[in-house]
Amino acid sequence: MASTSIPEFRRVVNYTDLEVLLECPLCLDRFDQPRMIPCGHTYCTKCLNELCAGSDTIICPQCRQQYDVPTAGIALFPRNLSYQQLLDIRTEQLVSTRQCQVCDKKRAFSDCLHCHKAVCLDCKQIHRQELATTTAILLTDLAKSSDLCKDALNMEITTFLSHCDTVKKQISTYAKELIDFIKQQEKQLKHDLDKMISQQLESSKKVLTQFEKNKEEIDKFVRISKQKIERNESILDEKYIEIQNNATKHLTTLQNVVTVLKNKRKDITFTPVLHHQERLGELNLKSIVSTPDQHAQVSISVDDNNNNNRQQLVPPSGVRQVGQWGNGSLEFWCPSGLAITRNNEHLIVVDSWNHRIQMLTIGGQFLRTTSGVKGRAFDELNNPRDVCINTSNEWIIVSDSGNHRLVVYDINHLQVQRLIAGNDTQINLHFPFGICCDENDLLYVCDRGNNRIVVLRLSDGIFVRQWGRKGIQQSEFDAPDFICCRQNILAVSDFNNHRVQVFSLNGQFLFTFGKFGSGDTGEFRYPRGIAIDDEGFFMVADWVNNRLQLFTPDGELSAIVSDKNSDTTNDDLALLKIGFDRPIGLTVSSQGVVFVTEWGRSHRIIIY
Repeated sequence: MASTSIPEFRRVVNYTDLEVLLECPLCLDRFDQPRMIPCGHTYCTKCLNELCAGSDTIICPQCRQQYDVPTAGIALFPRNLSYQQLLDIRTEQLVSTRQCQVCDKKRAFSDCLHCHKAVCLDCKQIHRQELATTTAILLTDLAKSSDLCKDALNMEITTFLSHCDTVKKQISTYAKELIDFIKQQEKQLKHDLDKMISQQLESSKKVLTQFEKNKEEIDKFVRISKQKIERNESILDEKYIEIQNNATKHLTTLQNVVTVLKNKRKDITFTPVLHHQERLGELNLKSIVSTPDQHAQVSISVDDNNNNNRQQLVPPSGVRQVGQWGNGSLEFWCPSGLAITRNNEHLIVVDSWNHRIQMLTIGGQFLRTTSGVKGRAFDELNNPRDVCINTSNEWIIVSDSGNHRLVVYDINHLQVQRLIAGNDTQINLHFPFGICCDENDLLYVCDRGNNRIVVLRLSDGIFVRQWGRKGIQQSEFDAPDFICCRQNILAVSDFNNHRVQVFSLNGQFLFTFGKFGSGDTGEFRYPRGIAIDDEGFFMVADWVNNRLQLFTPDGELSAIVSDKNSDTTNDDLALLKIGFDRPIGLTVSSQGVVFVTEWGRSHRIIIY
């Protein structure tokens, strides 16, 4: 019977499927005494014993059906005779047409899933042992990797916590610096307040001195008049009328003295400046007497007899403005420095808090802008402050203050070409502000945070020289702000020292002008933008006083552009009445047209 079934089996059997069929689902080995449980699934006798493990029930691992175990045990489950007959057939009787690809001695029994070769039964057992060994090694590696992964996770947490500690220290450091800054600003504001109080008291003392003279005259008049009346002298009615008239005049004089003092005295107000990098607040003088609005936009001519000292400040076309607050075209948020291209065709404006620059026509029409993305990337800016054009009119150079570097743009497309000093530890710029370029393409930079002037070569960014340190003496600065060069001289606005210092191009000190105050004798309250015209006149943006001041090439005050009348009676000054709101950037074209940016609430450019 067996001999007649073998040829039939050999014709239809797939040896790989046959071997899978003869494997126990539990131990994955060939069946050993296969027994069939009530659901019809077959397992080795020893596997069933292990599955029961002394229990009186058994759950089929394949279909999950539960059955009672016979009282006599697993042995009472029937043997699977069909499987047993297949197991009893000798391997050699299963004639295969393939030779074992491992030993090449016996016929192949099945395909090995490990090496993907046709193998005999003996080689398959050997390969199975190798597979078991390889699997064991893999599991060992997995266990070790699990431990390493745990260590790596712990390390990541430790690194994160360490970084958090660093951030805490940074917060503490910043808080300390902020407190120190506030204390310093408090000291400076109180110092400025004392100066303003002194100036106001000095003005009041002049009135009081005049009052004392008037009082002596009045007291004498009262004394003599009373004596005449008390002596009962025969006084005509006309004499009484004369005394009354004189008394009335003296009363008017007293009233006028009080009025004059009120008109001259100004209250000092303090305005906090929130979210400002430079000032804690501002002190301003506020008149206590209401006066009509005197804002006007007019052009003036200067007396021909004084042409040696003064110029005509505005063309007949008058004054106009460009821009408003926003982040679109021709919109600004705290515009700062600005520059005219060498061919006098375009105006480049630094839109500071929009973190971009805008290119306009010289007439104020919008052309193009940079991205306006705040950041530290190659083509990003962080609070840029000033701009200049090189001699050949090819490059735009911007002081990227918040990133402590200079950015060079192609003038035709406003594309970033390269960076200067960003990672150069030798140069080490700290909040660069004002910048200008001379005829030899040397860049002069107000390194505000280091209180110095730095000279760099535009072609390769190489450091050339520097001068300055914090102080109040010649060639010393307290926050150098803006800088310009023309006719082989440099002018620097010395912000906290309330003055302008003038140097040769190699840094030799020439002279200085300006002091703290609000009068019309060459006084500043935080000078900012500065420009030199073709005749060598200096024009300075007097920031807190909301005005421009024009000085001769020797540093003598020539004219004031403001919306307020002078506190003095110096009639030699030509006063152009324009209302400014924190003028900051300043440049003058070769035709004498003046461009002024306003940092205050108007966010615009004034052109006259």
